[in-house]
Amino acid sequence: MHDQFSVAQGMYVHSRGGWFSDRTTRYLASGRPALVQDTGFSDHLPHQRGLVAFQTLEDAVERAVEIVDDYDAHAKTSRAVAEEFFDSDIVLGRLLKELRVEA
Repeated sequence: MHDQFSVAQGMYVHSRGGWFSDRTTRYLASGRPALVQDTGFSDHLPHQRGLVAFQTLEDAVERAVEIVDDYDAHAKTSRAVAEEFFDSDIVLGRLLKELRVEA
């Protein structure tokens, strides 16, 4: 398995600004679960399956075990999260709408 485990820089964790790696989105899009240190993205994205947030080392270990124990469901959900939240048509469509630009 080549899934992602990502630890964020302290400033991103402490600011809770929601920093999220573009590499993580590529893992999700390829149907690979991502275990990622929470930088505040959990306030806006599903983060229990497929994309899994953690805060402490102990939390990371528990979440990793959950991913391994139900890998197929995590893999399927990771792709669904990418499609719903990171598809360029959706993201750019929202951006254009907020900027009040017609496509």
